[in-house]
Amino acid sequence: MVRGKTQMKRIENATSRQVTFSKRRNGLMKKAFELSILCDAEVALIVFSPRGRLYEFASSSILETIDRYRIHSRVNNTQTTSDSVETTQHLKEEAENMMKKIDILETSKRLNIFNFYSC
Repeated sequence: MVRGKTQMKRIENATSRQVTFSKRRNGLMKKAFELSILCDAEVALIVFSPRGRLYEFASSSILETIDRYRIHSRVNNTQTTSDSVETTQHLKEEAENMMKKIDILETSKRLNIFNFYSC
C-alpha cells in the first residue's frame, strides 16, 4: 500500500495538527540523534511547540553548540562583508578606468574631427 503525498499547508483540525506535531517532532529528534551517532556530528535541535513548550536535543552541550554557531556565523558574515567591500572597490576602480578611456576616446575623436576640417 502506497501512502499519498502530504500537501504542505497548515492542518486545520487542531487535534490532527497536535498529533502530527508530536509524531514529526519525535521523528525529527530521532533523526538528529541518529545523525550525531552515525556521523559523529555535533547536532543541536530546538523546537518550540505552538503552545510555547520547548523541546531540545543536543549531542553535546547545547550552549556550547550555540556559541560555536554564533562564532561561525560572525566569521562568515565578516568574510562576506570584506568580500563585498573588495568587490565594490574593484568595481569603482574599473569604472574610473573606463571613464579615463572614454575621456581619451572623446579627446581623440575631437582631434580627428578638427584635423579633418583643417585639411
